[in-house]
Amino acid sequence: MKKGILPLIFIIAVSLIVALSCEKVKEEILQVTIRGTVTNGGQPVAGAFVLLLDNDEMATGFPIGNASITAGNGDYTIIRVEDGTYYVAAVKDENGNEAYDFGVDPIGWYGHDSFGIIIPDPVVVSGEDVSGIDIDTMYVQ
Repeated sequence: MKKGILPLIFIIAVSLIVALSCEKVKEEILQVTIRGTVTNGGQPVAGAFVLLLDNDEMATGFPIGNASITAGNGDYTIIRVEDGTYYVAAVKDENGNEAYDFGVDPIGWYGHDSFGIIIPDPVVVSGEDVSGIDIDTMYVQ
């Protein structure tokens, strides 16, 4: 074998290993989840759309980073979440028209109670699953 071929094979092999390792790391990062439960007055809200709103994209008018739908018990899991800061909101499409209807569809968000009003809290994702992101009040506006 010629002298120049062996280093070339080595470089190609190392490049493939690095490329495959990067893909594996990317897959692992994208396996991060956000979990919680949506309830209203203590009752589970089934079939609500749970939206992951990207804090950095709020000004663009299209901040939806990902979404999920609640199960019968109100539980949801948002999968493939990238690192970042988000807000989590839920909307129950009461009439099934796949649009938010003011005065009809209840909406809620993850946050804290301040004198009877839920103030949205950011959810920070940094490489690990996040749980307990519960929404317990839905408003019809």
